[in-house]
Amino acid sequence: MSSRVRLTPTLGLALVWVLLWGNVSWGNVLAGLLVALVVQVLFPLPHVMSGFRVHPWGLLVLVGTFLKDLVTASLAVAWLAVRPRPIGTGAVIEVQLTVHDDLLRTVVAELTSLVPGTVVVDLDPSSGVLTMHVLDRTDPADLQAERERVAALERRVHRALGKDPAQPGRHTREHEEAGR
Repeated sequence: MSSRVRLTPTLGLALVWVLLWGNVSWGNVLAGLLVALVVQVLFPLPHVMSGFRVHPWGLLVLVGTFLKDLVTASLAVAWLAVRPRPIGTGAVIEVQLTVHDDLLRTVVAELTSLVPGTVVVDLDPSSGVLTMHVLDRTDPADLQAERERVAALERRVHRALGKDPAQPGRHTREHEEAGR
């Protein structure tokens, strides 16, 4: 096989092809494999160099804590929707991520964005700065607590999926734009 064509993406693309057609037949499987090969040759993807390794206990802690955060934040946002007073202004904050692996940074950004009340605005790949909007928070103590929540999430992601599960160091950058 060529360096452009890899087994796992070939099988995955062929499976998607068969699922899209909704019929498992030899013709669909062969056509899916052919399409997968053509796609990989015409549109090669770079190799992902990641220190990705699954640590079962860390992954269990990550998923459990994420589900707890998801429920807690959902209830908080639901309360904001029905409470008698209007929703206050939010803020845009930056958090300096300490992991250097792009895949782990992306997982941190995605999990942060999935929690209601926060939206990731940007993740700078060169500096590792995560810029996010938080809902209904302008108090400096609340904003610092949000930064620490992201820092704790980053540590859990690193312990669950990092090559070396040792804790990364922490640095946060002060930057707020109230009212955004």
